[in-house]
Amino acid sequence: MRNPLSNSYAVLVSRLVLGGVFIAAGIPKMLDPGAFAAAIRSYGLALPEWFVSFSAYALPYAEVLIGLYLIVGLFTKPTARLTTALMAVFTVALLQGAVRGLDINCGCFGAGEESSNLWLAFLRDIGLIALCVHIILAPLGRVGVDSLLFRRERREPSEA
Repeated sequence: MRNPLSNSYAVLVSRLVLGGVFIAAGIPKMLDPGAFAAAIRSYGLALPEWFVSFSAYALPYAEVLIGLYLIVGLFTKPTARLTTALMAVFTVALLQGAVRGLDINCGCFGAGEESSNLWLAFLRDIGLIALCVHIILAPLGRVGVDSLLFRRERREPSEA
């Protein structure tokens, strides 16, 4: 019996949800990097100020680009691996804040976000990691730029 999680449309749904979340998370932070830098500082991590500033400006653009790549299905597997790594960092940061009992706004969706329950944010991130793993382990599927590129590469040698 065929695994339903390897269905092209199941992979597409995982890509669209994950890509949409990353775009929704990145755009508000792009508009207010200062507030995002303050959210990063609130985690109480020993990060150098240059790294906080760099992250506050660069990370939102990376999130939007990752989201776009996932939605259109471009560089899908490498993007999903990068997303897994980023989600692991975000998840560990949330977990250490929750364990330490910090009262912080995770900053996940910009400065306008209500103060969040870090444990719920942690569970959300675990769910997003599960989507990443699904994209990595499942076949590419028929929907996306990668599938068009790989299909063309497979045809060209046989046509010669």
